[in-house]
Amino acid sequence: MSAEPKVNREKGAGKRLSLHNVLKKNEAIKKDISTAAGELGSVNDALHQEQAPVAVIQKALKQNEDAEVIVAKAANDLKRVNVKLTNEIATRIGIESELDEVKTDLASMRDDLLLSQQTEKAALHSALTDKLTGLPNRASFDQALAHGLVQAKRHGWSLAVLFIDVDKFKGINDAYGHDAGDQVLLAVASRLRAYIRDGDMVSRWGGDEFVCLLLEVKQEHDVLRLAKQLVEHVAQPFTLHKHTLHIRISIGIAIAPQDGDTAPELLKRADSAMYQAKADMQQVALFGQH
Repeated sequence: MSAEPKVNREKGAGKRLSLHNVLKKNEAIKKDISTAAGELGSVNDALHQEQAPVAVIQKALKQNEDAEVIVAKAANDLKRVNVKLTNEIATRIGIESELDEVKTDLASMRDDLLLSQQTEKAALHSALTDKLTGLPNRASFDQALAHGLVQAKRHGWSLAVLFIDVDKFKGINDAYGHDAGDQVLLAVASRLRAYIRDGDMVSRWGGDEFVCLLLEVKQEHDVLRLAKQLVEHVAQPFTLHKHTLHIRISIGIAIAPQDGDTAPELLKRADSAMYQAKADMQQVALFGQH
């Protein structure tokens, strides 16, 4: 990766050296012309003398010839310098044009990269988010549960999985229509999310089922108390098409590691406990307790 910048630096140094040589040559030409001008001044002074000796006149003519040679050479040198300067200017204009093109290309590449990152982020968000409720979906929950189990084992934590079902949801769809059913699911999602701690997760599992992941669980009764609070919170009156509904949910709970230390075990046992909860007045059941 360092070779290309080094080559560019060497090219840039070469251009600067070339221009330096041209300017140095120009200074030398100026000195030659100044010398020639001085010689011509001496010649003029000598030729304007009345009755100047022949030797003086001959010397003056010789100086004049020498000065003319210097002037002629300076003229040729200046012509070459002008050509070089013209080439330098053309080269530099070309370089600046190339730099502008490179800058434009880099800006375009940066925009393409940002767009690609945004598209990738949007695609990832879409792949891990439930389209209706905006909650994490099943794939997202599976990732969080797998990570949570690793952390729980490493740090000696307990964690809980809550499997949640909306009771008699089919009756709501049949009575009020699927749009109304979606509104009920949105209300349930919002109420569950409002009660879950930062760092924990509530997810839509599919249909009318939701799951919660609670990390760093200390006591079973803390999980039971939270589940009962969720039941009460979701059951608060909900107005739908001028009808007031009281949404019922049933919650089954499995706790790791005592109820299982793998995701499939915990989900299966939380789901089993959820069916027990449907027959319980409190609508909450802990796996293994009757």
